[in-house]
Amino acid sequence: MHQFITKIGKGRQGAKDLSWEETKQATGEFIEGRATPHQVGAFLMAMRIKLESVTELAACTAAVRRYVPALEAPARLNVVDVPVYAEKHSTFHVCLPAAIVAAAAGATILFHGTDTPSVDADLPRIFAHLGIPAQLQGADLCAALERDGLAYLDLALYHPPLARFVALREELGAQNMFHQVARLLNPARAQSQVVGVAHPQYLNKIPEAVTMLGGQRLLVFQGLEGFPELSLTRPTIMRELRQDRVTPLTLTPEDAQLPSGTFPVMAFPPTPPDAALPAREAARIHDLLHHRVRDRSRDWMIYNAALLLYASGQAPSVAAGVPLAQHSLSSGAAAHKLAALASTPLSAQTTHTTAVHA
Repeated sequence: MHQFITKIGKGRQGAKDLSWEETKQATGEFIEGRATPHQVGAFLMAMRIKLESVTELAACTAAVRRYVPALEAPARLNVVDVPVYAEKHSTFHVCLPAAIVAAAAGATILFHGTDTPSVDADLPRIFAHLGIPAQLQGADLCAALERDGLAYLDLALYHPPLARFVALREELGAQNMFHQVARLLNPARAQSQVVGVAHPQYLNKIPEAVTMLGGQRLLVFQGLEGFPELSLTRPTIMRELRQDRVTPLTLTPEDAQLPSGTFPVMAFPPTPPDAALPAREAARIHDLLHHRVRDRSRDWMIYNAALLLYASGQAPSVAAGVPLAQHSLSSGAAAHKLAALASTPLSAQTTHTTAVHA
């Protein structure tokens, strides 16, 4: 670890990238607990200053994957992998109702993330308020994907060491290399990935890393607050990986035949002093899916659902996904999907070993 920290820790001018094998070795030191806490902190902050190379991102992800089996989701489901490792501070989680709308229209979505107790509302708490299980693993999770077209994987249950390094944000005050690795983890090895990032330097790096890892389809973009969510107020800068070709894109609501909106449309719902924000957000999502909300937040949800339908192959473009999402909502299919998700059984099985392959 001393050798690796020295190599990457000489500042922007003097630092050098680690090789594939060096990165894998360093990752093993972390995951297996041989690196000291001081070494972990020094390495991660040095890497943040240097910025990870494509090889470092891909090699670290490949090494991390070796410690857990991939989820055994049937290939015919065409699962869309959607990592959610950012923090919401200003806007509500439109990715959740958008995914439910998309699932009701035929898509299969796998979220994966971690609890973030330091923020006022995080995705697992909203799942809980909606009655949707957020602790499914293994056979239960794969069954939920096949039955309902939507499931959430808790990284702390699936890959505890990786989750611990992601949680270091609380101590270090910033995201670290393992946040990007978690975004690239792709537990089900889905053929389609939708990744939101906060920093533009990852727009070009992540497609290259996904290609090195054998990925085939990717949409990566500067998402709202780092989430995999298109903004209704500004153009979204995106890269699409498809058939080994990366295409730069700029997407606006008008491109999907939707009018642009203002920030209040995307903001957290007003919270009275006696109401918790996750409960208020869950109520807003419930009303959106039951076609009771006619403001512009409905358009924002449709816009993001259309993106997921495009990523899943259900629509040939984001614009073509809009009418599919609108029908899913207006027909009541999305509301029925929410009810089905809330009745998903959670068995006593908490391990994932019986439904995975090495």
